[in-house]
Formats: sequence, structure tokens, C-alpha cells
Amino acid sequence: MTTLDQEPKAPPSIMNIAVKWGLISAAASIVVFIVQVVGSLNPMSDSWVPRLIGLALGITLMVLAQNEYKKNGDGFMSYGQGFKIGFLMALVSLVVYAVFFFIYTTFVDANLMDTVYDAQRDKMEAQGNMTDEQIETGLRFARMLFWPIFIIGALFINTVMILIITIFTKRDNPNPAL
Repeated sequence: MTTLDQEPKAPPSIMNIAVKWGLISAAASIVVFIVQVVGSLNPMSDSWVPRLIGLALGITLMVLAQNEYKKNGDGFMSYGQGFKIGFLMALVSLVVYAVFFFIYTTFVDANLMDTVYDAQRDKMEAQGNMTDEQIETGLRFARMLFWPIFIIGALFINTVMILIITIFTKRDNPNPAL
């Protein structure tokens, strides 16, 4: 906050904060992934526990990034500024994590994705209403669309999360002219 004797603080760089917290978020996501692998858990399973941990981490890190912006600036953050911080943070995190995941599933454990597709095959066969040809076609599309769906899905989920979080973290300046 400023008094009449002080110059208003220049706002901190949204990009610097977003990159910093995006890298922290990616590192945290990678650690969760590695803990699952080391613990002999399938990181691609439908288990809700790792998803809940990831959601809690994402929310916490987003709030910390936005709070850093307010703390290092004039104490205020508009909804638009909060959204920019969150979106850029999510984008940085997603790119770093996607590169890690690609390297891991290509060079370290190339069989990981096969276990995912095998599980999908088992689910389709268990339904009993698909021919082998339909199952193969479905799996071929799943392989082809994995990365676009991974990226678009993650961006969508993060965008919704950012839109909601920023409602609670924004702090409008009551005197924007100062």
C-alpha cells in the first residue's frame, strides 16, 4: 500500500512470476509422477488419489503465484492480471511436463502407453458390444489423438481452474488512478 509520501510500486512482471511458478508446478507434477512409478503405481491409472493431489498442488501453486504478484506490487491484482498469471503459469507447466512425459514414455518406459491402451482394449471387450475391428479402430484413434487431447484437455481444465481461483484471489484497487 502506498501513502502520500511514497511513489506507487511498479507492478511486478506477470511473465516472470508465471514462468517461475510454472516451472515449480511442472517440477511438482514430475515428482508426483516419479513417486507413483517408484511406488509401483501406474501413473496412468484412473485412481482419484493422484488426480486429487495434482489438483491440490495446482490450486496451491496458483494462489501462491498470484499472492506473489500482489505482494511484490501495490497489493492489488485485477481479474485480468490474475488470469494472465494463471494461464501463462499453466502453459509453462504443461509444456515442461509434456516434454518430460514424452521423453519418459519414448525412451525410459516405452511400454507405459501400451498398458494404457491394453486397459482400454479390456474395457471395450468387457462391454461386449464392439467387434474386434471396431476395437482396433478405436485404439488407433486413441493413439493418434492422445497428444492433442492431452494438451487441449489440460489447458481446458487449467483454464476453468484459473477462472474460478482468480475470483477469490483478485483484489481490485479501489483508487486505480493512484
